[in-house]
Amino acid sequence: MTQWPEVRAQQAWYDEVRRYTLDLVAIRGVSPGADELQVAQEVMRLLSDGGLEHAYTFLGLDPVADDPYGRQNACAFLRGQSSQTLVLLGHIDTVDTQDYGPLEGLSLDPEALNAQIETIQQWSAEVREDLAANPGDWLFGRGVADMKSGVAVNIAVMRHFAALAQTGQLPLSLVFLAVVDEENESAGVLQAVQFLLRLREQYALTYVGAINTDYTTALYPGDPHRYIYTGTVGKLLPAFLIIGRESHVGHPFQGMDANLIMAELIRDLSMNDALSDQVRGQLTAPPVTLHATDLKAHYDVQLPFAAYCYFNVLTMQTTPQQLLEKLCARATFALAAALQRVDDAEQRWEQIRVQHPQSLYFNFAHTHTVHHTPRGGQVMSYADLYARTLERHGEQYVQDALAEEWNRWPATLDKRERCLHLVYRLWQISGEHGPAIVVYYAPPYYPHVAATSSPLHQALAHVCKQHSELHLMLQEYFPFLSDLSYLRLEPSLDTAVLQANMPIWSDASASARPGAYYLPFQAIRELALPVANLGPYGRGAHQRDERVLMSYSFGVLPQLLCETIEQTWKILNTRKDR
Repeated sequence: MTQWPEVRAQQAWYDEVRRYTLDLVAIRGVSPGADELQVAQEVMRLLSDGGLEHAYTFLGLDPVADDPYGRQNACAFLRGQSSQTLVLLGHIDTVDTQDYGPLEGLSLDPEALNAQIETIQQWSAEVREDLAANPGDWLFGRGVADMKSGVAVNIAVMRHFAALAQTGQLPLSLVFLAVVDEENESAGVLQAVQFLLRLREQYALTYVGAINTDYTTALYPGDPHRYIYTGTVGKLLPAFLIIGRESHVGHPFQGMDANLIMAELIRDLSMNDALSDQVRGQLTAPPVTLHATDLKAHYDVQLPFAAYCYFNVLTMQTTPQQLLEKLCARATFALAAALQRVDDAEQRWEQIRVQHPQSLYFNFAHTHTVHHTPRGGQVMSYADLYARTLERHGEQYVQDALAEEWNRWPATLDKRERCLHLVYRLWQISGEHGPAIVVYYAPPYYPHVAATSSPLHQALAHVCKQHSELHLMLQEYFPFLSDLSYLRLEPSLDTAVLQANMPIWSDASASARPGAYYLPFQAIRELALPVANLGPYGRGAHQRDERVLMSYSFGVLPQLLCETIEQTWKILNTRKDR
């Protein structure tokens, strides 16, 4: 009978994971960038150090297809006695370090940064409270929580089981993936989807789930829990092209300020909790504005007549179609409110003007035409605008115009910007008139993933019950964006509306275009992994006070991960024996 490795001492885990964390953090891996490859190479070294390289059935780097930075994922495969396979996942990239200010030079050297504890204590009251509650237990630095410590845990666990594999006593199979680009557009995990499908076919594997080790944190002040998640939130990035009407700023009622319409739209949508998803006791954060600007390229005294903005919208159940319908409705009200404001202002202004015939208003009045009927406008989706334009001009004309616009811009152009240029060009040739709002989607898109009934999730529930002293708590949706979104699709999810309303979407069958956006939906459906996040405990991710609680993250977490793997195997065996 297969014997699992004995429980390691917490200190042994702690020392090993801390060392790996420091090694990984020391290598700059800001995404997107070529430095991420150096982190992947270090991961390979750590996995194989001490002669363990021969324990792996596969150990190597998998290039990200068509990547301008030449990045590669670090991959390892331990083939066990069974084809049943668990996947351990983590990302090795980070956000930039400029937020550290004068201490930026220490941001990748946690030990040196921790030596500046007097300065760190001044960063916030929350930092001081944490340091007082757990003195000497916090490690600061870029990536210590998000998520190089999580990758370090996976490395330690894989090495632990690699030693067992060398004796032929590893019960189930394990795949390790350390991927690039999570902080940008998740190119790494999308490449990993293809790798997992190839591996499954080559070795006839049966995947039973994927465990991500991204950081977890407190959800409210004084929260004692260490959370384990069995799904993840998703994200949509709805964008709006706002069309007003041009005029001289001295004659504003003859035009329509696009910024005014945009301001009303932002006022309604940003931080609007009515657009938050609420599912089984969990609630997403409300939408926020990520970008907003008019399209004027230089100073002049023409009224801004075109603008655009886009929003971050987190989802747990809302589909692309449902959100588009909601946003078109809200945009209709926002446009009407902005137009009504101008109507009301014009009426008041006209009343004042006629009462003062010698004023500047009067001298200027001969150029002003009073609107005796209320102003009107229209709201449409990108797909609607495309269909109208196609009907007027024919497919060849529209395709040629959009291709010309696409080719005007370099391949490295920000994808949100490319979407804008295509939508605006379509508007220009459409024959439509403003005021108007065109609603569309820009990348990236993260599908939400709900919990599933699976041995992995049963194992996690068992581990939680076994460690009441740790205050472990299962939650369904990981509240931050993660690569887990691309390992499973909800069976009922229809992506047609998303694809039809994303200007730079490219189908798999279409020839690759520089700057296009594509998600391998069919491959993700084929993979269909139950997912979980069992990660380090940290605070301040993407901030200069990013920190990880070492006692739990380095000492406790690796053993919890091992116990989860063992319990998953026991449940699978129980099912097999029935």
